[in-house]
Amino acid sequence: MGNSYMPLNKEQLFSFLCNISEQYHIGIAIVDINDPNYPIVFLNNAFLHLTGYDKDELIGRNITTLKGQKTSEESQEEFEYHLLHKKPFRLNILHYRKDKVAFWNHIACEPIKDNKGHIQYAVLHCNDITESMLGKMLSKLEHEVYTDLEKGVELVNICKLITKQVERYYIRDIFSSIHFVTSPDEINPIASGSLSLEWVMENHKMDINSTASCNERAIYIQKLTNHSNQYIESDVTCWTKPIYNNEQQLLGYFSMYLKNHSELRQADIDFLNKLSPIIGLSIKYAEQKQQLQKLAYFDLSSGIPNYNYFYTKLKEWAEEGIKGHILLIQPREYSSIVDLFGRSIGDELIGQLIERLEKHYNIDNIIYGRFSNSTFIIATKSTSEEIDNLVKRLFEITSTPFSIAKREIFISLKIGIANFDETISIDESIRRSDIALTKSRNQKGVEVAYFEPETDEKIQRELEIVNQLTYGLQNDEFTIHLQPKVNLITAEIEGFEALARWYSPILGPISPAEFIPIAEQTGKISQLDNVILKKVLKFQNERKTKGLKIVPISVNISPVHFYRESFVEDFISYVNKFEISPEFIKIEVTESVELFDYQKAKEILSELRKFGYESSIDDFGVGFSSLSYLQQLPFSEIKIDRSFINGIEDNAMYAVVQTIVQLASNLKMHAVAEGIETLEQYQLLQKMGCRTGQGYYFHKPMAINEAERLLDTIK
Repeated sequence: MGNSYMPLNKEQLFSFLCNISEQYHIGIAIVDINDPNYPIVFLNNAFLHLTGYDKDELIGRNITTLKGQKTSEESQEEFEYHLLHKKPFRLNILHYRKDKVAFWNHIACEPIKDNKGHIQYAVLHCNDITESMLGKMLSKLEHEVYTDLEKGVELVNICKLITKQVERYYIRDIFSSIHFVTSPDEINPIASGSLSLEWVMENHKMDINSTASCNERAIYIQKLTNHSNQYIESDVTCWTKPIYNNEQQLLGYFSMYLKNHSELRQADIDFLNKLSPIIGLSIKYAEQKQQLQKLAYFDLSSGIPNYNYFYTKLKEWAEEGIKGHILLIQPREYSSIVDLFGRSIGDELIGQLIERLEKHYNIDNIIYGRFSNSTFIIATKSTSEEIDNLVKRLFEITSTPFSIAKREIFISLKIGIANFDETISIDESIRRSDIALTKSRNQKGVEVAYFEPETDEKIQRELEIVNQLTYGLQNDEFTIHLQPKVNLITAEIEGFEALARWYSPILGPISPAEFIPIAEQTGKISQLDNVILKKVLKFQNERKTKGLKIVPISVNISPVHFYRESFVEDFISYVNKFEISPEFIKIEVTESVELFDYQKAKEILSELRKFGYESSIDDFGVGFSSLSYLQQLPFSEIKIDRSFINGIEDNAMYAVVQTIVQLASNLKMHAVAEGIETLEQYQLLQKMGCRTGQGYYFHKPMAINEAERLLDTIK
């Protein structure tokens, strides 16, 4: 006899929900969703443990009982809005236990219907995610700090940023300050959030003689007698965490000031322990970051901000909810000017265009940077009605000739425009403006083109790839090509890099530049990485079994795959299955914003290194370049992106590449130059001491059988 389901009336439904909720180990609250006050009608024991309340203190009241000083009104309104509309939702909200201790509450709401299909209750699943939220706060703060360091922001202002952000986002109502060791005999406050430095100096004096030998992991609790100011009217409790560098040298202290006595909890200790290295690295690398500012945020060829700068600033706008338009702009004559006078003159032209833009337009309302050799990109807060004014100004700055190669030359512009707002990702908005620019370039008489979704063949192409990707993985449509890595001193082959290739019976050959981002977006990248890894291991195993020569092969691992919990275990399992020694398989991780989770990355790379596997950072210099991760993460190799090698004949770019090679040497890492295409590039890299390279000058990526023949010629 089959199972049957008997729908429950309201009373039966309530009884059932109460019984089942008591079996959960997470906090459950049942709310009468039809009462406009949304009273709590049932709580399980886990919820009481989570909040510290007794059942009779919460039954009949609503969730606002858990509100506190730093609970967001917007979050509370959003919570009530979802209840009003009786829809499932998830929400993170800052709540307070009965003892006034704050915690981040992740609420998942499920509306429940009775036998008549009427929603009678809302079941709230509640979890304490404080540790996770504080971790995200630290990651965001770390990103902001490193971004400011790369922009050359003064260290004092960076410390001010840290204190303000901690005060703003920490779960307790606090003030904060940072003291530095300013001389062998002095410790002085250098930055504070809301408190004045004068107050900190007067009320929190520190003696270096009594603190110089303090424990690195210690947190000092003090009572400070306050002399009253606009923020604090009573005595305060102070928690102070020492800041050390890697050489165990005391750099200073971070302090939290609480208006009343509060117990120091493990979450506070963990937070302070994770925050202090960020401050320590800020101190240590402030000078180096300023020196590398141009590498991170400026186009060395033209002297204007680069794409990384543009993207970072636009991301800040997006986080603030700012809307506007993105313009991709290209001088129509750029290619001809470069062909006639050289790339440096093309760089000069872009620089002159930006210089005129700065003189004739209010640049406070725009962000700009170099997008490619021939184009620069602008983001503006202008509305659809105002965008025409900006376009008009752009054409006005080309109404007079430019001084190019001792000649006066008139130029014209091609412009692609797309909007950006909270509904569109930054990358998608930029992609759309690029499509619009292509339309402008390809159509005669069209100077300005706007993105039009109905003509976006690229979007259709991506959808087709998404549809075929699963079939391709299931039907073994992916193959590998191997590109040799060459010793630039001896010209010998040191190894290969494995590159994924896909031929679809439906779509034909598909570029990795198309299918890899789509695999990442659709969650298929781990499966794809593993397919390529197993093909490489099989190739190595077959040659080893036959007694043929094998060399190390590098496999690319997406950051999305890299951070999966099972990555290391899966990787080791695959390699062991094919009985390949660690010296013959390497991992390459593309430089990415994902790598800002330094601690997790360090754990993964360190674990791989314990098993004997080396790893490299791929495409170094074009992502979010950061000395901090190079110093923290145990990479053994830096792969210099081909965009740097393409311009190595230029003195400025030569200096950049040489700096990266020297940086790798100083960090005891191995530098590999990608994209070597000419004899001149080869010779320049030899001259600066770069030992390994790859590129079309030596070998193109080749099929397995070609790689076999090449290896068989090596003695």
